[in-house]
Formats: sequence, structure tokens, C-alpha cells
Amino acid sequence: MQSNTIPMRARPLDDHGLFRQFLHDFYAMRRTLRSHHGDVWQPPTDVYETDDDIVIKVSIAGVEAGHVVVEFNGDVITICGVRRGPDPGSVRTYHQMEIRNGYFERRVILRRPFDAKGAAAELKEGFLYVYIPKAPELIRHVLTLRLDI
Repeated sequence: MQSNTIPMRARPLDDHGLFRQFLHDFYAMRRTLRSHHGDVWQPPTDVYETDDDIVIKVSIAGVEAGHVVVEFNGDVITICGVRRGPDPGSVRTYHQMEIRNGYFERRVILRRPFDAKGAAAELKEGFLYVYIPKAPELIRHVLTLRLDI
């Protein structure tokens, strides 16, 4: 794992007030910042193992660390966030538009035991790396990690 990871906070889902406010804000942002097609896009994702970790590598160039959430729920890891496009008021005409903007979401199901509480993440050169320690047996947790700037 890289030594220059972005600090993250883990919040269990039972932290009702704070988590509900976060979800409300996040889904409000999701509704207003969806892509011009109004759908959810899925960034390219690799999942591989090292000696100690399971690594999820997601291509999300242009996404700010504060706009990404990694959620663990059983054996499902959900990575979601928002990539903002140009200010709609400043664009007169598009000549070509291939870069997806708006809300994205990617779910990964891990069929190998892991410890979500030991997870760390970093945003580096346009990729999000999520490092999840392997475990001898599945440890069930429901928690959300938010990348901080």
C-alpha cells in the first residue's frame, strides 16, 4: 500500500444524523449533477490481489477526492461519486462530447474474505485505488468511507 494515502474517515451506518445528512446532500448533488443523458455511468475498474491486499483500481480522472464515497456492505463494495463537467452557462456549443460527467457508481462483489475496517484509499494520477486487507474469514461490517481533501 502507498504511504501517501488520502486521509479517510469510516462512519458506521448507525450514525443516523450525520449519515442521513450526508446521504441527503449526496443524493441531492446526484440529482442535480447527472450527465446530459440523465443516467449513471460506470468507470472502468480493475480488481486484483497483492500479497496482503485486494486492490480496486477505478479510472476517475477529473473527480475531486471530496466527491467520492466508498461503501462496504457485506461482500459488496460500492464506489460512487460525481464528476463535474464544464459550467453549462459558459458552453456555447459542443463539437464533440465523449467524456462522461455527472453521477457514477460501480459495485464490486468480492468472493474472498476481507477486513473493511482496515481499508485505505488514494486518488493518484486519475485513478482511485482502494486497498482492502485480506482476512482469513469474512468479517461483516456495514460502513462508509469518505475521501477527505
